[in-house]
Amino acid sequence: MADRVGGVVRWYNQARGTGYIDGDDDREVRVDREFIEDGTFVVEGLRVTFVPVEDEHGWHAEHLSIVRHSPGTAHHE
Repeated sequence: MADRVGGVVRWYNQARGTGYIDGDDDREVRVDREFIEDGTFVVEGLRVTFVPVEDEHGWHAEHLSIVRHSPGTAHHE
């Protein structure tokens, strides 16, 4: 398995199950619900780790795990 990378969820559409992460390695990485571990979901501002994988559509995240909320992120009720 490749090395894990950290990042922050920039945008995630719950209905579609897809979104984007701003990786600590300066990559924009796509995330799909099928690669989120523990059957959970993500929201904007979550700190995550993942394995970046390149395919014909660009970079996507696999083995995504939630670490914590990013500092300074607004929480919406």
